[in-house]
Amino acid sequence: MKAPVAQQSLLIELQLIDSAILHATNRLKALPEREQISAIHARLKKTAEELAVIETELADVAIDLRRSENDVEQVADRMAKDEARLASGNASPKELEQLQHEVQTLTKRKADLEDAELEIMMRHDGVKARFDELKSDEVGLQKLEFELNVRLENGITEIENELNAKKDERLALLPKIDLALVELYEKIRSSSGGLGAALMVGINCGGCNLAINAIELERIKGLDPEEVLRCEECRRILVRP
Repeated sequence: MKAPVAQQSLLIELQLIDSAILHATNRLKALPEREQISAIHARLKKTAEELAVIETELADVAIDLRRSENDVEQVADRMAKDEARLASGNASPKELEQLQHEVQTLTKRKADLEDAELEIMMRHDGVKARFDELKSDEVGLQKLEFELNVRLENGITEIENELNAKKDERLALLPKIDLALVELYEKIRSSSGGLGAALMVGINCGGCNLAINAIELERIKGLDPEEVLRCEECRRILVRP
C-alpha cells in the first residue's frame, strides 16, 4: 500500500490526537474524586446506621430517666406529707412513731433512687455525647461530599472541554488523509491498545520500542518513500521521519 509522505505524517498527527483523547477518557474515568465520594457514601451509611442505634438507645435512656425522676418525685411528695403531719402534731404517739419510721425509710429510699437517677443521667450524658459526635461527623462528611462533588464536576467539565477540542481537531484532520489509510490505521488501532501508527525512531519502532533488524532496515532503505511500512513485531504502521 502506498500513501503520500505528507499523509503518512498526518497519520502520526492523528495518532497524537487519538492518544490524547484516550488519555483524557481514562483520566475522566479515573478522577480521584469518584473513589473518594464512594468512600464518603460508605462512611455516611455506616454513620447513619450507628446513629439509628444510638437514637434508640438515647430514647430508652430518656424513658428510664423520666421514670427515675418520677420515682424520686413521688417519694419526695410522700416524705413531705409525712413530715407535715409530724410537724402538725395531730397524731397519736403510735402514729407519730410510725410516721417517723416511714420518713426514715423514705429518706433511705429517696437516697437510693437519687443514686440510681445519677447513674442514669451519666449514662444519658454518655450516649448523648456519642450521638452529638456522630451528628458532627455526619455534617462534616456531608460538607466534604459537597466539596468533592464540586471538584468532580469541575474536573469533568475541564476534561470534557479538552476532549471536545481534540475531537474537533480530529474531525478537521480526517478529510486530509486518504480513506484507505485511515481504515487501515483504525483497524490496527482497535486491536493494538489504541496505537495504530508510530514513528520510526532511529532503528527502533516507536510503537513497540523494539529494534528493527538489519535485514529489514536495508529493505526499508530501498523502498519508495510512499510505501506504507508495517513493523514486523507489532504490525503497527511505521512512519519514517
